[in-house]
Amino acid sequence: MKLKYFAILTGVLAVGISGLVAKAQINNPKPLRSFVVTSTMSWPQKDSPYLQTSTQITAVNSDGNWVEAGAIRAPGKVWYERDIHNFDTGVLTIVDELTQSLTTRAIKPHDLKMHLVSPESCIGASAGQILGLDVTYVEEESEMKLPDGDASTVIRKWLAVDLGCFVLQKETIWTRKSDGTILTDTKITPVSVAFQDVSSFFEIPTAYQERSPGEVMRLRATLLNIPMPSDTSGPDKVYQEEHARLKNP
Repeated sequence: MKLKYFAILTGVLAVGISGLVAKAQINNPKPLRSFVVTSTMSWPQKDSPYLQTSTQITAVNSDGNWVEAGAIRAPGKVWYERDIHNFDTGVLTIVDELTQSLTTRAIKPHDLKMHLVSPESCIGASAGQILGLDVTYVEEESEMKLPDGDASTVIRKWLAVDLGCFVLQKETIWTRKSDGTILTDTKITPVSVAFQDVSSFFEIPTAYQERSPGEVMRLRATLLNIPMPSDTSGPDKVYQEEHARLKNP
């Protein structure tokens, strides 16, 4: 297992939860209720038999908009980054508490409907329950070219029927085709689900300053006294293009 592939994987899983839902045709679905899912994400550590884990929180509003929140930790302190997906306005807003930054960009037209959570029937076969919720199971296979050779990918998903087919549990396994080595085995496991008001997750501080991803990373490095990123031109270029689309859609 190699940790270096986790950086590539997180790009594929982008925006934390790309592939948030998987649906079939509408089949007398129940109305969507606002809910919060707390999950753990685990992946291999380099040169270690132990897994590295992180906690993520996903809040989904009854209108299908959603927020993913993750913690930034330092000794004795915790800050949160919230990725607010508003499909009504077509805007993704990243709120970073540590640097008091906002990073806004346009949501791609293809994603406006694809990633909106809505009450539809889930694809896959019935697979019992997780945390008391009925789930269906679906498995996807594909191939990807990596620096060390082609890899086969298996993605296993458990979809919660009463959560608008939200992907409640997920496992992604990358295997190098040349020798069968498992490159990445990443799991998202739900800890709790709560039906509740989620309006606070969508609040955007008016005093925060707009910054590019590179500016946020460099400011974080300074505040946390960690190594500065060597090059942020790639993420900044993408941001500049997507941020410009907010003014010229």
